[in-house]
Amino acid sequence: MERLRGTLPTDARHAWHPDPLGPAHRDGWDSQDDGRVWDVVVIGSGASGSVAADQLVRQGLDVLMIEEGYRLSPDLGNSELDDMCRTALVRDGNGGWTDEGWPWTTSNLGGGTVFYGGASWRYRPFDFDPSELIDAGDLDVRWPYGLAEIAPYYDVLERRLRVCGGEGKQSSRGSAHPPTAAAEVLYEAGTKLGYEPFPTPLAINRHARDGRSACARDSLCVSHQCPTGAKGDAVAVFLAPLAGHPNFTLRTGMRALRLDQDSRYAVTSVTCLDRLSRTAHRIRARSFVVACNAIQTAALLLRSRGGHAPKGVGNHSGLVGRGLTMKLSEYVAGYVEAPAGTTLADWRTHSGPFSTIAFLDHYLDTDCPTGVGGLIYESKNDMPERFRDDVLELRIETILADHPNLDNRVRLSRHVDEDGVPAVVIDYTPDPRDLSRLSYMTDRCEQLLRQAGATGIQHEESDFAHGSCHLHGTCRAGNDPATSVVDGWGRVHSAPNVYVVDGSFMPYPGGLNPTLTIQAHALRSARAVVGDLMTRHIVHA
Repeated sequence: MERLRGTLPTDARHAWHPDPLGPAHRDGWDSQDDGRVWDVVVIGSGASGSVAADQLVRQGLDVLMIEEGYRLSPDLGNSELDDMCRTALVRDGNGGWTDEGWPWTTSNLGGGTVFYGGASWRYRPFDFDPSELIDAGDLDVRWPYGLAEIAPYYDVLERRLRVCGGEGKQSSRGSAHPPTAAAEVLYEAGTKLGYEPFPTPLAINRHARDGRSACARDSLCVSHQCPTGAKGDAVAVFLAPLAGHPNFTLRTGMRALRLDQDSRYAVTSVTCLDRLSRTAHRIRARSFVVACNAIQTAALLLRSRGGHAPKGVGNHSGLVGRGLTMKLSEYVAGYVEAPAGTTLADWRTHSGPFSTIAFLDHYLDTDCPTGVGGLIYESKNDMPERFRDDVLELRIETILADHPNLDNRVRLSRHVDEDGVPAVVIDYTPDPRDLSRLSYMTDRCEQLLRQAGATGIQHEESDFAHGSCHLHGTCRAGNDPATSVVDGWGRVHSAPNVYVVDGSFMPYPGGLNPTLTIQAHALRSARAVVGDLMTRHIVHA
């Protein structure tokens, strides 16, 4: 195999949106920008890149965002886009390799947020320091900061994204979406087991306000793009408002090939490929924010080899790409008799929010191997061929954090992709301890469904080991440059004008959907970028 499947090929015109997002946006490079030096280049337009760009522009900086994907046609579904995305080499479970690895959620303007379900969790205190129960050998699983330090950024983003529901009472969150018919059954079953169920926190506008529509509940969030702008995806909330700002420039169809570190402690430019013209461009900036995801960011840094970075930018400790975590997950589903009047046309059943109820009763569980369990929450089926009109499907998912391991890593292949650069290799093997924990948690899922009276219970593997939408850990944060890639602000130790703001920085992945935490980290890091640039400007002046 010499070449792997490509990402949103340039001949897939039907998949692109026919119009730019705004005057700041165009596909491909603009020769009028040759020679320009930006304050900041943001690489990646998904959950973290969009938040960082928004903050940087608001602070008066001149920002260029580059994204290798394109703005999607509004009627393009998730499954159709998946068929266009570049794959990666990954272990096949039998000692061999396959090209069916999944190195991102989706590759497009707005990244995976365009199709995510809006699940927006705050991490729990344990996730920031799990060292009492999690043994990862020589790897320190403690974050450089705790919940108290990131909580103000959670507040800001929950208000901005219009997060509804969640555990406990937070003034920055709105009232929850009403439960689905399935969630009502799960709630009753859970309370009989002594659980304390609560509404899944969702970045989906329940009521129209501040120019954003309410959820129309006419399609399933994880399968289709939001038709109303109610979901808090990166395009609707951050990028569309920025697209008319004079300090913002957005270029899609531009793939970052490498960072150019021309001095000992600074990157001076990023070399990009215009995927339309097939020409390379060297783009200069004072600072660089990398927000590609934990697999793509590691691959970019590893490709960025040069005299001042012989092993790749940030790879002074040899840790770039190492410690990949992707969370374990599995679905368990069964059927109960449908409540009177409930049909597939009922919005509560197979459209609207994908999840409206959650359980954290086994998040820490002394009966679970290692004492660390995970999340259980409703996860609606998006496979029409399985829909039935005579019963109600109860489908839940369990998610749990995996143990960081240096041998689980992202590296570069000797094979090349369609752009002639080394293909991505996802070298990941699940920890036996984590597989035992997953088995324990799926047993708890079965117990919940049986309590609900479900029959025909089946398990569905998520293929998490082939890649995931939950990616973390390949550019670990820490205070010691010898054992980490970035500091607590996401600043690369050996190239301090480069900041990693996606899930790469996480030394421990946490057991919840990571999007809101990644965004909170990106907001926190963006403020550090502003401060560093101001300091450098004053010193230079």
